[in-house]
Formats: sequence, C-alpha cells, structure tokens
Amino acid sequence: MKETDDKRRSFLKQLAVGSAIAAGSALLGKKVSARETDRKKRPDEILYRKTDDFKRYYDSLR
Repeated sequence: MKETDDKRRSFLKQLAVGSAIAAGSALLGKKVSARETDRKKRPDEILYRKTDDFKRYYDSLR
C-alpha cells in the first residue's frame, strides 16, 4: 500500500511542477501583435468577377 501512495504522490508532484512551469512560461511569454499593412495600395483591385464558370457553379448549388 505504501508503494502505491508513493507513486501517487510522485505523480501529483510532477503534475504540480509541470503545471507551474506551463503557467510561468505563459506569463513570461513575449506579447505579439499583428503588423499593420497599408490597404490603400491597391484600391482598384478586383477580387471577384462574374464569369460563366462561376455562374454554372452557383447554379449547380441550388
């Protein structure tokens, strides 16, 4: 019985240490932010064109 208790305690100690390390690394981690891009470079860019292929595809979805 004592051997089982020692295994459980060892497991729980390792679990607690692992959780503390994970929490600490999350707190010390470097904050990252997205870079801003200039969206006004391509105001005339066409992202969608109605073509016969697209029309056939959309018609097939009905």
